[in-house]
Amino acid sequence: MSTGQAWLDGRLVPRGEAAISIDDFAVRYGAACFETMVAQSGRVFRLSRHLDRLEHGLGLMGVTPPARDLLQAAVDATMRANELTEAAVRLTVTTGSGHAPDLATVGAPSTFVTADPLGAPPPPARLAVSSVCVDAERPWRAAKVAQFLPYLLARQEARLAGADDALLLNHRGEVVEAATANIFLLMDQALVTPSLGCGPLPGVTREAVLEVARAEGIPVAEGEFGLEALMGASAAFLTSSLGLRVVTAVTASAEVAPGTGAVDWAASAPDHPVMRRVERAYADLVRSECLGTA
Repeated sequence: MSTGQAWLDGRLVPRGEAAISIDDFAVRYGAACFETMVAQSGRVFRLSRHLDRLEHGLGLMGVTPPARDLLQAAVDATMRANELTEAAVRLTVTTGSGHAPDLATVGAPSTFVTADPLGAPPPPARLAVSSVCVDAERPWRAAKVAQFLPYLLARQEARLAGADDALLLNHRGEVVEAATANIFLLMDQALVTPSLGCGPLPGVTREAVLEVARAEGIPVAEGEFGLEALMGASAAFLTSSLGLRVVTAVTASAEVAPGTGAVDWAASAPDHPVMRRVERAYADLVRSECLGTA
């Protein structure tokens, strides 16, 4: 059973006892938005950017988001209750409960927050190209929604193929993202990531990495590219709210991407100088903003 305290609709409760209605649309249809955020020194990194994205997604569902000061207080209370200053914080707002599949009929939304200790940095990742495709034109592409089944299926497929995570393409064959992270490639000393037009989630960390790379004088580009271009990169890494993760290999089965094969960066990616510069600059940015010295 989960331990610690969770914030649920205005009060702290034992996490293992926190519950919402079985008629909540988050349960019935996956109709909710969530944000996973990192906190250092008791402060969430770029909370306002996460709330921007949360409000956008809820607006698509016709839900009036909770007030920002309420959400800030909920996050602070949850971290204090769990005695955490360095934490992975998850904030979820549902569309509310109802019996008919009609967003116009739901009741008040439910809001909950959890906080967990930050774990050790994840090991380098091996990716497998998934047969699950991203719809680049989905109306909620800029929102982080709870209907996560495609990404769960993609990750399960990757794990069965012996990889750590999935790499997803869109229906045009363009590289989009990993199952739970954005992806960056190093090509000719430039940092390249799929454009938002390809369909990736506009990640808060993605945005910050582009920012620090430009500040470091590293050429950056957002564009459209397929697996052939990816296989020609010199290194790759993933970005999520919990940080950066080196990619050591990408494989593509003949069924998913005939004639593509695989690329192995295990010998070079972990110590790639551009990757190290970006990683240090990003860590410095998070630290300074959370300490309030930026």
